[in-house]
Amino acid sequence: MSTEKIGKLRYKIALITILATLALGVLVLADVIYYYKGVITATVSKPPISFFQGPNGYAPPYVVATPTSTGFNLVIQITNASYIYYYEVLGLNAYNLCWLYVTNVTATPTLISSLWLYIQTPQNQTHCILPVIYQSAPTPLPMPIYQSCTAGYWKTRTAVWSSQYPPSATLGSVFTAVNTYCQELSSYTLLQALSFPSQGPYREKEYCGKVELLLFQAVAALENSLTMNYPLTPSQVITMVNNAISSNNVTTVTNLQSYLNNLNEECSPGTIYPSISPTSGCALQPGTYYISVFVQPITPLQIGQSETISLYLACNVVSKESIPLPPVGG
Repeated sequence: MSTEKIGKLRYKIALITILATLALGVLVLADVIYYYKGVITATVSKPPISFFQGPNGYAPPYVVATPTSTGFNLVIQITNASYIYYYEVLGLNAYNLCWLYVTNVTATPTLISSLWLYIQTPQNQTHCILPVIYQSAPTPLPMPIYQSCTAGYWKTRTAVWSSQYPPSATLGSVFTAVNTYCQELSSYTLLQALSFPSQGPYREKEYCGKVELLLFQAVAALENSLTMNYPLTPSQVITMVNNAISSNNVTTVTNLQSYLNNLNEECSPGTIYPSISPTSGCALQPGTYYISVFVQPITPLQIGQSETISLYLACNVVSKESIPLPPVGG
């Protein structure tokens, strides 16, 4: 083959290579896009809920509650104590049916072991309890599953009681605060407490009559904590009950009785149900409610420490479903 022919062949090969490269580049870089027009119309409506400062929402330096157009800010002072209760620090107006729940909780650093929001009626009845922090950590969706049974169940099934606290154990040996504040209850057994208040020594209107109602739920909570996947440990149940009785305060006793009742009720032997958890919810009818905050700090604490807890109190106006806030783009 002549030199001239070889040169022409090389030229053709180079040209073909260049054209092929350009064609491939077009294929790689080319886009085919179809556009569809959509229109989103946003109108402003009345919010389903709004917040206001509660009757006890401004007591500096202990508590300062500040409602905003999109939520609330709450500054609380904690100290070395078993529990701290901030009563009716916020108010909530519900204008529509609303499934209320807590979600997307963050906390830094860790100074609080447990924190609950008590949603209460103007008649001082606890409507529901929404934990925010449990065992030093936010509990994400989905809700944890717990077990419990009612006081009526434990009253009629003594054979399945824990041997650690049997039916014959006395109230004074378990809930020792009664030995000081309600001495006539000391010799009553745990089983007998499940017949309170009708068979108790005190009248229901008396302070120790309120304690009887608490012990009725406390015994069930204790057995639940010993034998089932219950959200409280036995030591927590005993400590909470002893602290409430020792407070010598009717409201403190009644609130704990209501809390334990919520954990124990609406169940049957072996039934698994979603207990009150940091992302549990409750149905609100239109009306006014108050929010109290119940805190269990981690001790010992040092003066000057602080913790920031961020949360969303969400209102689902369509269904009873607790859906977390989706990731928000920057």
